Amino acid sequence: MATQNINIGQLANDGTGDDIRTAFDKVNDNFIDLDARFPTAATGVNLGSLGENVFESATNSALSFKRLVAGDNISLTANLTSITVSSVDSLDQLILVSDSGSITVNRGQTMSVQGSNGISTNVVGQNLYVSGGNGIVAADGAPTLSATLNANNQNLINGGNITSSGFYGPLEGLVYGVDIRELAGSAAPGAFDFGNLNPTYVNLLDFLAKETDLEFGTFVNPGVSAATVELGTLAAE
Repeated sequence: MATQNINIGQLANDGTGDDIRTAFDKVNDNFIDLDARFPTAATGVNLGSLGENVFESATNSALSFKRLVAGDNISLTANLTSITVSSVDSLDQLILVSDSGSITVNRGQTMSVQGSNGISTNVVGQNLYVSGGNGIVAADGAPTLSATLNANNQNLINGGNITSSGFYGPLEGLVYGVDIRELAGSAAPGAFDFGNLNPTYVNLLDFLAKETDLEFGTFVNPGVSAATVELGTLAAE
């Protein structure tokens, strides 16, 4: 229903306006219309299920809303129709530089970290883990060590030639094709047995000199012979 205006005439008591009953009848009709339009008190409603609520409460005709407060590195700019939320020190661009190229990540873009050659990556919560798998050393064409290698009591197998300035501890294997454990008994005193020495004679004098025992007497009393006998050296130098 449209709002009804009360006719108050041109001048006071000129008889052209609405009488009292007609005027208050229009007042009642206007109140009925207003009550039909707003059956309950006006209130605010926060739409959606995510984010923070803006409307706080309503008291009679007063609606209360929460204020927007700028946090760290955030600025608020308001005009008659809108409020602008800006990041003061936002990251506009990220440049990742590697040994062989670079990646530029602009605002709104994402960058992934992937593993390669036995390297794997995984994310747990807010943590990024980079793990090394098997085959890392095999993938390196010239692997080197920067510190002492601790084998942790594990064996080194399938090795080729080993060059070293020294070895410490027990070693197993052949040395020039010989098992040196077989020579261990030869190091004991008296362990060497070369067998019998079988000389070869080429004349009678050699035979008589080496096979005939001669008695020269004692060194104190040389005996009856005063001859000098030269038998040569007993062992080759």
